[in-house]
Amino acid sequence: MKASGVTAAWQPLFSRIADGVQSEDDEQQLLDLLGHSPEARREFREFMALHSALQWDYAALSPHAMPPAAPDRRAARPRWLVAAFASGVLVAAGTAAILFTNFISAIQPRRIPADRTVAVQPLATVTNTRFLLADDAAMTLAIGQPVAAGRIALLGGAVELTLSNGVVIVLEGPGELELRDELAAYLHAGSAVVRMPEGMSGFRLDTATTDVLDLGTEFAVKAAPGFFTDVQVFDGAVVASSKSAGDNARFPTRLEAGQAARFSPQEANAPQPLPYAENRFVRRLPPDSGIPVHINPALGREVELRVYGRPRIDTIVVSRVREPVTIDGRLDDWRLAPGFAASRDGTDSCPEWVDGRMMYDDGHLYIAAHVGDPAPMQSSIDPAVDPDLGWRGGSVQVRVSTDRQTGWPVSGNSAGYYRQRGIVPTDEQKAAADNAKLAHLTMWYHAASQTPCLTIARGMLVGDLEVNPSAGQPGGFRGAFTRDADGKGYTLEYAIPWRLLNCESDPPRAGDMLAAVWQVYWSDEVGRLQRQHMVEIRNSLEPREINVWERGATWGRAEYP
Repeated sequence: MKASGVTAAWQPLFSRIADGVQSEDDEQQLLDLLGHSPEARREFREFMALHSALQWDYAALSPHAMPPAAPDRRAARPRWLVAAFASGVLVAAGTAAILFTNFISAIQPRRIPADRTVAVQPLATVTNTRFLLADDAAMTLAIGQPVAAGRIALLGGAVELTLSNGVVIVLEGPGELELRDELAAYLHAGSAVVRMPEGMSGFRLDTATTDVLDLGTEFAVKAAPGFFTDVQVFDGAVVASSKSAGDNARFPTRLEAGQAARFSPQEANAPQPLPYAENRFVRRLPPDSGIPVHINPALGREVELRVYGRPRIDTIVVSRVREPVTIDGRLDDWRLAPGFAASRDGTDSCPEWVDGRMMYDDGHLYIAAHVGDPAPMQSSIDPAVDPDLGWRGGSVQVRVSTDRQTGWPVSGNSAGYYRQRGIVPTDEQKAAADNAKLAHLTMWYHAASQTPCLTIARGMLVGDLEVNPSAGQPGGFRGAFTRDADGKGYTLEYAIPWRLLNCESDPPRAGDMLAAVWQVYWSDEVGRLQRQHMVEIRNSLEPREINVWERGATWGRAEYP
């Protein structure tokens, strides 16, 4: 009878190998076959796993009926080959994976000169993290970091590891995983999901009480308190077996896609079926999670505050205009706009603060801010000469997304983001960075000409700037500033047409959740040198040690009621 999934021409050969009655020609034929055919390697793994399961069943029913080992007819052959074939039977499903590994090693020999030091290659690489908290403070587990065989323990969050053979493991904290080799790991505690590359199988993920062998799949294992082990299969199939006292394997159980079971440490208990739950395990981490850049701790917290700010608010309501807005640098028209209020250091006594608000109608985005500033409206940055430096002399920057298809959070990173972290962006990431519906708005007052200024940069690549687009003309922007009577602050008010934000045909509307982030800059007395800076309306799920101008996902929520 043909074994399920095994090509008919290969079955007799695989059967002779499994039964230990192969000839020398059989051995050479298998080595050639496995060396040249990925499909044969996959089917051989599955056949040996199935053969092992049948041997377990047979041994349990008649423990003295096992066939004797074939006599050793090849004493001069390599010792691994004799040991693998002379056993006669495979006593565990994992033996199939071990045997296959031996074959691959045999057909790809490497000679290493005795006088040459061999560098040990990492077993895996950290390819993603999410809210990571490692148990060992010295183990940073940064993205791109190589990982050797050994234990990885998490107190919280999750880490994605990609082994050198392409196997992906997502470990969810709290948990502890021991990497053993390319085809084996041991889950001491917590939950892990294993995802195999297409066409590959034979990975073992064991716990204290259960062995799980994959047959080309994506599956999850939870090592629960009380030595219970939960197994769930998302795709493909696995063979799982409980361990009895003395670490002896018991009857195996085959689980297929959409099935889950709990394995008990009690020898008499059969696996208990569990309801399949698609979201019970963390299968994939966000494909483009933020990578922080850490400042030298010796520089102190004040430096970190000046670079990244200390944002506390993650959402701003962009109110629908209820009455005509007059752009005059006053907030008389903004009484019903909720906005936000914050200070640079979070204290009420701080002289640098902002009350920021946003509104919209069918034709415009409106922005207003009352800013506490000891040296207000002193910017010496000339928009005709240095428009790219408009932020430096005291300003308000608001970054907005008008992309209704993307919603929130918005994707897209600057070229510098990738370059600083040593990452080569994919084509999809490059396309996201070039989204023309992401706008960087810089608003400031040029003291020498007494002019409200605006620059607009689009996308995360921040190429050409539009400087004071159509100012004073129909369809252009309008802006106004007023200085506080006590000389310790100012108010700005802007109306920016949707046309300038590349969404005139599909502007934001009621019910939208888009993205926005605010930055406020304070300058010296002559309005030339940046002195302080703050960030608000920021995505709290993103690492704080990322500049908002280099990563769109750091922008907070903009709710359009």
